[in-house]
Amino acid sequence: MSNQVIKTFSNQHKLPRLPIPSLEESTTRYLNSLKPLLSSKEFECTKQHIKDFIKPGGLGQRLHQRLIDIDRISPHNWLDDTWWIKKAYHEWRVPVIINSNWYLLFIDDPNTPKEYFTNNNGICPKGQFSEWQIKRAAHLIGKMLDFKNLIDTESLPPDKTRAYPLCMHQYTRVYGITRIPKLNCDELVYTSHPAPARHILIIAKDQFYILDGYDKDGQKYNDGDIEIQLHQIINDVLKTQLDPPIGVLTADNRDSWAVARENLLANSLQNRETLTLIENALFVISLDDYSTGMDLDKFNRNMFHGLDAHNRWFDKAMSIAIESNGRAAMNGEHSPCDALIPSIISQWIVLEPTLPNAPVSGRSIIPPQRIRFITNEQTLKDIIEAEKRISPIIADSDALILQFSEYGAHFIKKIGKCSPDAYLQMVLQLAYFITHKKVVPTYETGSTRKFLHGRTDTIRTLSLESKAFVQQKYDLLLSATKTHNIYTQDVSNGKGCDRYLLGLRLLLQNDESHPIFTESIFAKSQEWILSTSEYILKFGIESKYSSSETDSNTLRQNIINALKEMRNICEQINGNYETTGRL
Repeated sequence: MSNQVIKTFSNQHKLPRLPIPSLEESTTRYLNSLKPLLSSKEFECTKQHIKDFIKPGGLGQRLHQRLIDIDRISPHNWLDDTWWIKKAYHEWRVPVIINSNWYLLFIDDPNTPKEYFTNNNGICPKGQFSEWQIKRAAHLIGKMLDFKNLIDTESLPPDKTRAYPLCMHQYTRVYGITRIPKLNCDELVYTSHPAPARHILIIAKDQFYILDGYDKDGQKYNDGDIEIQLHQIINDVLKTQLDPPIGVLTADNRDSWAVARENLLANSLQNRETLTLIENALFVISLDDYSTGMDLDKFNRNMFHGLDAHNRWFDKAMSIAIESNGRAAMNGEHSPCDALIPSIISQWIVLEPTLPNAPVSGRSIIPPQRIRFITNEQTLKDIIEAEKRISPIIADSDALILQFSEYGAHFIKKIGKCSPDAYLQMVLQLAYFITHKKVVPTYETGSTRKFLHGRTDTIRTLSLESKAFVQQKYDLLLSATKTHNIYTQDVSNGKGCDRYLLGLRLLLQNDESHPIFTESIFAKSQEWILSTSEYILKFGIESKYSSSETDSNTLRQNIINALKEMRNICEQINGNYETTGRL
C-alpha cells in the first residue's frame, strides 16, 4: 500500500465545471418550491407564467443560451467568475456586521486556570488584559501560521466526500484577504497564493500593531517568542495616548466607509502605508481588555459584533477575538470564502491546548510595530456618525446560542433513521410553526464544492412534505426528510434553481422582462425568514428586537421542544435509544 501524501491541490484539474442545469428542470424545481406558499389559483397563474417563459423561442430559452455563452468565456465557473461575489456581497451596501459576517465560537482551552472562569463568574471589568489571554493568543497565532504552512506546502489533505473530491480553491482565499469599501460595489484586495505577508495585525484598545510571525530568515517564531511580542504590545498600549477608533468605520454602511477611507487616504501618505499593512496582514488578533464571563449569550454577542463594534477590523477574511479570560472566537468577512473553510481551520487550531510555559527559541525577535493614522476633523466626524448608525443596529440584534446536549447525530441516524441535516431542518420547520403558526421560505446553504471553484446554492427547505409534517404532527417526518435529501443532492450536483435563475435574471436586457421575475412570489420565495446552515455546530439564533413578530428566546425554547417531541416520536416507532457514550 502506498503511503504517498496527496497534495492539497492535486485534484483541482480533475474537478468538473459547475454545470448549467436545464431550463425545464430548474423551473420545475422552482415551481415545486412555491407550492407550500401559494393558493391553488395563485399556483396555476405562476405555472402559466413559467410555461410561457420556457416555451420554444421564449425569453427563457434566449436567456439560457446567453448563460451558456457566459460559461464558455468563464475560465473556471460561470457563477463565481462572473457574478457571485459582486451580486451576493460587494454590491450590498449594508454593514457587514450582523448582516453578512460569519463567526465561530471556540471551545474553551482545557488548560485555562480555574480562576479565570470562577472568579466573579469569569467577568473581567473593562481595562484589564491577562497573562492567560496573552498565552492563548500566542498559541492561536502559532497554530494559524502552522495551518497556513500546510496550505502553502500542499501538506493539507484534499477535502473529499465518500464519493468525490472537493474543490480546495477557497483555502487560497483566507490568509491576507481584505474587503475594500468602494462606492456602489466593494472589491477584494489582490493577494497572490501563497500570501506573501509575514505579519499579523494586533488590535488592542482600538490601537493597531504589526506583529511579525517569522524571523528575518523566514522561520516561524515559537509560541514563547510571540508571547514576548504580545507583552510588548500590551505594555505599550497601557501607557500610550490612544488614537481615535478607526476600526469602527469598518462596521458602517459600505458607502459611508468608502468615503471615510478616501478621506483618510487623501489626508496623509502615512495613512496609505497604515492601511496597506492592515489590509495585507495575514489575519487579525483582537485582544479585548474585558471579558463577558460565563454567560454564553453575552460571549456570543461580543464575538458577533464586539463591544459597540470597537477593537475590530470587520473587513478581514479571518479575525480572532480573545477576551481577557481567554475565551475566543473567529469572525470573518464572507465574500472571499464560505464559513465552512474557516470552521475547518478553527477546529484544527484548537485541537492542541495552550502550553502554560511555552518554549522561547532564543532567536532575535523582531519587535512589534505600532501603526497609526493621521486624522483630521472629518475623520473624527466620520467615526462619531458611524457609531451613531451602528449603535441601533447592534441594539436591535437579538442573538442567542442554543447548545442541545440530550442527543445528537448518532441518535438521529440510529433511531430517527434519516440524515442529521434533514432531521434538524425539520426541527427548525416545526419550531417555527409552533412559534408563528405558519410556514415560511427557508434558506439552507448547500455546497457545490464538487465543482471547480464551487461555493454554494440554495436548498429550499420548505416543501409540501415539510408543510404537511408540521401541520400533521410529525407523521410525515420520513417523507419530509426524504424530500429534503433530494433537494440537498440536487444542489450539490449543481442543479439548484436559485443560482441558475439569478444568472438568467442578470442576463435580461433593458427592454426585456417576464412575469416569472416580476410577480411577487419570485421575491417572496427568496425572503428567507429562516436562514440555516448544515455546518453550524450549535444553534445560532438571531432576530430583531424591533420586530413584533420575532423573539429569539421563544424560538430557542421551541427548538428545544421540537427536538424533544421528535425524539419521542422516533422512539415510539423505532424503540428507545440506549446511550453508549455517543450522542
